[in-house]
Amino acid sequence: MKTLKLFSASILAALVMLGCATGPEYAKYSATIEPVRAGQGRIWFYRPSKVMGSAVQPHVFLNGEKVGKAQPGCYFYVDRPAGSYEVKCTTEWSDKTTVNLAAGDEKYVRLTLGIGLFVGHVIPKEVERSAGQTEITKCKLITADGANVDLKQK
Repeated sequence: MKTLKLFSASILAALVMLGCATGPEYAKYSATIEPVRAGQGRIWFYRPSKVMGSAVQPHVFLNGEKVGKAQPGCYFYVDRPAGSYEVKCTTEWSDKTTVNLAAGDEKYVRLTLGIGLFVGHVIPKEVERSAGQTEITKCKLITADGANVDLKQK
């Protein structure tokens, strides 16, 4: 029984570490990036929970294009021309939302884990700018492919 508890604790620790990122925090990073180009807007994606469902990390699609990964405790962004965009995450089923992006806009999409039949699923939801800016501060930057941006630059 003791061995089973130790094994379970080891698995849980490994899953938690799998979802961790070590990139820069939002406040530090967002102050260093270029402003949005004319005619474009910026969409910030973030998953504030660091532990819940850390093994569930589906890709994030924007109008069918893979733009990132829903990693726990992480954020990333994309700049796109003004327009309407479908944000979708797929595990055992797809969850999606629509973001209407105007030129110069900054939108925030929270990626939240939902309960599924066999595996959890990530639900994208646009949130108010003030809520997004507050919640994203607890997250670390990753690149669109899910790797930490700091590790790629070294």
